[in-house]
Amino acid sequence: MIQWEVIRESEKLKSEISAVSQQILQPFYEKFRTNALQLAILNEAESNPNLTLNSLAATLNRAATNLSVKVTAMVKDDLLKKVVANHDRRIIYIQPTAKGLDLIRKSRSFIIKRYEMVDEDDTDIQNLVTASTIYLDKLLEAKRKPVTQELFDSL
Repeated sequence: MIQWEVIRESEKLKSEISAVSQQILQPFYEKFRTNALQLAILNEAESNPNLTLNSLAATLNRAATNLSVKVTAMVKDDLLKKVVANHDRRIIYIQPTAKGLDLIRKSRSFIIKRYEMVDEDDTDIQNLVTASTIYLDKLLEAKRKPVTQELFDSL
C-alpha cells in the first residue's frame, strides 16, 4: 500500500526540481530578456513549420487568446514571423525568425553548459527521464480509469 508520506515527498521533489531548474536558467532569461514560455514557443515553432496558434495552445496547454498576445509581442520583437498558408489564406503559421533561431541555439548551449556543471554526462538525467516516463505512463493509465461512486464510498 502506498503511504501518504511517499506521495507528499514525490510532489515536493517535483516542485523543487522545477523551481531549481528555473533558477539555473534565470541568468539566461535575464541576459537575453526572455522567459521559459518564449523559449517553449520558439522551440515548438522550430520543430513544426505548420504551427498555428491553436495547435500551439493545445501543445502548451494554454489558452489561445493568452498566447496570441505573447506571439504578437514576439513578432514585434522579431523572434517570430507569421506566414499565410498558400492553400488557405485564413490559416496563419507561426515560424521562428533568424533572431528567434539564434536565441534557441544560445538557450540550448546555455542549458547544456549549466547542466554539465551538475553532471558531466547525462546518466543521472537519463535515469530520471526513464523513471519519470514510467511513472507518467502509470498516471495516464490511472487517469483513463473511471472514478466510481465506490471509490468515494471507500473514503
